[in-house]
Amino acid sequence: MFPNWFKDVEKYFRHVPKIPLRALQIGTYTGDATEWLLKNREIERIHDVDTWQGSEESAHESLNFSSVEAYYDSRITDDRVAKCKMTSDEFFLINAMSFNFIYIDGDHTALQTALDGLKAFKWLETGGVMAFDDYLWNYNGDPFLEPKRGVDAVLEVCKGQYSLIESGYQVWIQKC
Repeated sequence: MFPNWFKDVEKYFRHVPKIPLRALQIGTYTGDATEWLLKNREIERIHDVDTWQGSEESAHESLNFSSVEAYYDSRITDDRVAKCKMTSDEFFLINAMSFNFIYIDGDHTALQTALDGLKAFKWLETGGVMAFDDYLWNYNGDPFLEPKRGVDAVLEVCKGQYSLIESGYQVWIQKC
């Protein structure tokens, strides 16, 4: 029905401590990551943040995001999941909770990726893991529309406060 962009990243979860997760996911799409976490990890709470409006990506042009959201709603009914239909900027204005796992796969522009990463890092607990998806994603060669520069900015600003545990198509860090 919809592309499952999450299916290839399950292997990275070996880096996440086997403790009850208080997770934040920025960019939820159909809930593939949420469903996987609920089935495979002990979950205290997951906050799924998404506008369900898509973005500038060509892959989103043909998608009906009302249908994407309806599909998410039909799959994710667990009361441990808080659906937060808003931008990540709006979420961080009202958030008062810390997290031990954060997965960032929202707006892929360099600027928003940097903002999401920096704001999320503030709420990441010591020892917690934060992951950025699509680090090497290319959008027609326009670096402003690619997450890599944003992730690199977060890594530079937070240097010395994390250890790098994975770098490839995804970047995973653990807060020191």
